[in-house]
Amino acid sequence: MEKIRKELEKKHYKLFNHSGVQICEWTKKSLRGEGVCYKEKFYGINCHRCMQFSPSVVFCNLRCLFCWCPNELFINKFPEKIDEPEEIVKNLIEQRKKLLSGFGGSVKNKKKFKESLEPNHFAISLSGEPTLYKKIVELVDYLTERARTVFLVTNGINPDILPKLKKKKNFQLYLSLSAPEKEKFEKICRPTEKDGWDKLNKSLEIVNKFKGRRVFRLTLIKDLNDSDEDLKGFLKLIEKGNPDFVEVKSYMSLGYSKKRLGDEKMPDFEEVKKFALKISKKSNYKYEDESKDSRIVLLKNKDSKIINRFE
Repeated sequence: MEKIRKELEKKHYKLFNHSGVQICEWTKKSLRGEGVCYKEKFYGINCHRCMQFSPSVVFCNLRCLFCWCPNELFINKFPEKIDEPEEIVKNLIEQRKKLLSGFGGSVKNKKKFKESLEPNHFAISLSGEPTLYKKIVELVDYLTERARTVFLVTNGINPDILPKLKKKKNFQLYLSLSAPEKEKFEKICRPTEKDGWDKLNKSLEIVNKFKGRRVFRLTLIKDLNDSDEDLKGFLKLIEKGNPDFVEVKSYMSLGYSKKRLGDEKMPDFEEVKKFALKISKKSNYKYEDESKDSRIVLLKNKDSKIINRFE
């Protein structure tokens, strides 16, 4: 555990027991006046007030090739002793303030900087698999009662948690899709459990019935999951889960993924858009928006009544 801790601290993480927080590069850019992330563009979240964190920062049941974290050092089993949601949020907000403190003297927009210290959007993702934290439902409930918006990102390998999540106007559930079929799932996502693919498919069925906002995020990796045959597999998974939105996004060569994949496996924006438009042509999803800087395209379910941007 100490080795992982040191590795993450090198990457400017702040840790609190089994949880961690980091400042997203787009939050920094927003404070400098250099643009905002695609989530602000697509969904209207406040980029400069976004807190990206995880209650299970070194615990995961996948070892994805495209992950920017040192996941080869990650742990499968969550500790018995866990922190309460309120403890996690309170402590990580303070840690986040420390990470942001260096911006105070250089940011021209002092009002924006002051706002950034009090997050109103919580992205439960960052590192590890959040649903391994045994009180993840309570954590989501705690945050949705206090924040403007809350996103939870899951890899879908812990399906029993998903039916317990409640529909909230300010909550959005993300499910990551990075492989179109079982063989590629095992090659790209490297599950630590033999039934990982079956669990993912069970999650798709559960997400289909979830009444709140649902997003599937497809991470495209050049020559690994971006062929026309892969497209057919992804279409089946999307149809099974029937989310409100589908994000088609390029793998980004960052952190430890550089050693596993490298820059050459990053599709450019035009390749991502071409793949997204193929999905649109062969499914019930229409082109909705894009962010060239983030190499991502947003598709929307034609039957969904949910508006992209939070009010």
